[in-house]
Formats: sequence, C-alpha cells, structure tokens
Amino acid sequence: MSGPYENVPESDWLSVTDKLLAEHPLKLSDILAISQHAWSSLWSTSIGTGTDAIELRHLPMPATVVGYFFEKLFAKRLSDITNGQWRSGHGGEKDLVCEQNPAHSIEIKASGQLGLKIFGNRSYGQELQAGSTGKKEKSGYYITVNFYGMTMCLIRFGWIDAGDWKPQLAPTGQMAGLEQAVYDSKLIPIKGDYTLAGPAQLLNGVGAKKAEGLRDQGIMTIKQILDLGHGLNDLKTLNAARLFKATYAE
Repeated sequence: MSGPYENVPESDWLSVTDKLLAEHPLKLSDILAISQHAWSSLWSTSIGTGTDAIELRHLPMPATVVGYFFEKLFAKRLSDITNGQWRSGHGGEKDLVCEQNPAHSIEIKASGQLGLKIFGNRSYGQELQAGSTGKKEKSGYYITVNFYGMTMCLIRFGWIDAGDWKPQLAPTGQMAGLEQAVYDSKLIPIKGDYTLAGPAQLLNGVGAKKAEGLRDQGIMTIKQILDLGHGLNDLKTLNAARLFKATYAE
C-alpha cells in the first residue's frame, strides 16, 4: 500500500506532514497535555503496599520500562477524556487505537538516551529488508518522546514510514534510527517550556567536559543557563540555549 509521501520530493514532505496532522483528531496541545499528565503520574507511582511500597522515582528503571509505563498511562488518560474513543493497543495493534478510524491510530516511541534522536529495534530495518513488515504495521502516525532520567525533554508528533527506519550497519547493532530529513519534515516538535528543563548537554557545543564545568557552577538545565543570561560568561553556550528555546519552546 502506498504511503502519503510516496513520489513526493523531500522538499515537499513538510506540507504533507502538515496535512496529515490537520486531518488527525488529536492536536498538538492535546498530546502535550496528556503527555505531561502521564509523565507526572508515572513518577508519582509506587509499587508494593503499605510500608513495603517503593516510589518508582527511587528505582533505577530501564528506559524501556519507563517508556512502557508512559505509553500505558498515556493510553489510559486518552481513553478517559474521550469516553473510550481511544484505547490501548494489544498484540499487533498500534499502541493507541482510534476506535472510530483505525487509520488515525498511533505508535509511541520513547528514548531515554541523552539527545533528541529516536530509535527503534533493529528488527524494524531487518524486517523491511527481508520483505516483511512483521506483525505490527510500522508506517503511520507516531508520538515520539525524548526523556533523560525523570525529565521529559521533547515530544514530537508526525508520521514515520517503515522504510524510514535504518538498521545499524554493524552486525551486532541492536537499533534502527532515522535520517535527519525525517526529523526535519515528518516529525513536528510540540513546543513548550517543559523542554527547557532538559539537561544542558542537549545544546550544541555542550559536551561532557563543558557540562561538568556547568555542574560545578550549579547549572544543570537549559533554563538555568537562560536565567543566568550574560552572567554565565559563556556567550556561545548562552546563544545555543537561546536557539534551543526558539526552536523547541516558543
């Protein structure tokens, strides 16, 4: 089955994405509100009961577990506020199933690595190369979430085709990634001040060494850099923070 970007030049991908999002019943503001509710709920959750209860925030949870819990809490919240028009997917279904129009169903991908890239399992690319898309259709609407620790750094909404997932070239590689054109034209950042709570290392030019120097000054987040302004004494980092804000927060 042909996709919405088939035979469309890359220079026109963004207009296709805009049309796809305009046709979708969920708007960016809806996704942001539900994401923030689910994220807050996740880190307010405990396992166990009574004196044996442990808050999830105190457990070293793998990123895959965080992503799974977020997905389920998002689905529950979405179902509640739409009176069951949406539900959590099962088996080969998308993660979020639209009961009225399955074509609007959504896959959620979350990444807990430091950065703003999203990764799928290597099987995404391998199945495509083998001529099979597996049990779950890989093309369609996606919500992607970048987080680091307990901080949600960036949410995007858009469309990813199965062929957009490129497996790592190394035989031992376990991930599939996306090319920059997909981030630029198929996934729309959901802007908001929440992005400024992200770690300073999300900024261009801030590597591990510079981040360590910032931490020595008590500066961990992008917002703290912006709040300091010229008092930071590092114009390059300040400008990078301002560019990040203009791109993802304003």
